[in-house]
Amino acid sequence: PGTAPGRSDADVAALADRLTAAAIAHEPAVSVLLTRVAATSGGELAGFEHRLKKRPSMLRKIRHLLASHPEWTVANVVLDDPLRYTLVVADSPPGAHVATVRRAFAELEANGHRVDKVKNYWPRGDNYSGLNCNLLAPDGMTWELQFHTPASHALKDRDHVLYERMREDTTPVAEKRVLFEQLARPWEDVPIPAEVLTPGALHPKAEIIKRPPP
Repeated sequence: PGTAPGRSDADVAALADRLTAAAIAHEPAVSVLLTRVAATSGGELAGFEHRLKKRPSMLRKIRHLLASHPEWTVANVVLDDPLRYTLVVADSPPGAHVATVRRAFAELEANGHRVDKVKNYWPRGDNYSGLNCNLLAPDGMTWELQFHTPASHALKDRDHVLYERMREDTTPVAEKRVLFEQLARPWEDVPIPAEVLTPGALHPKAEIIKRPPP
């Protein structure tokens, strides 16, 4: 039997091409906005050279989503990071991190980018801390913006290999639990930015999330 309509390699490639074109179109203006926010806050855009998701990675993600949802076609697929940024801002003086997050959202929304999701992973007791945000460009393209402190960004990068191992479907659950505990321990020493867990401090869409163990 042939591939179902809307799930062929050609369909997947066409979606990747559309997302890539949209990301390239939006990138210059978004980069200028976020560079300005970083400069005025004393922060930096980490991994700026990786802001455009590479096509092979995009193709893998689309295929993974279709494999996980046999009833889907490419029309159901939404990638949240064809364009992605990480803004690293110290919480010095206390409250500076949250103030920068609010300023970034205000600048972006004033320029037609709508905040869609703000996942606040700063509660203690799990294996990651930071803010993972999805925004909608004026044409509806979803893109990603993460906020970190220098300490949270350094730890995230340091433990990236273990984190990916824990997320793999083929990793046994018992090993996942060991990895979770191993990953969670160092996060207890990462300072939580002032006010970041105060309801309403970041954005009306913000959701405070604590990741459960596997």
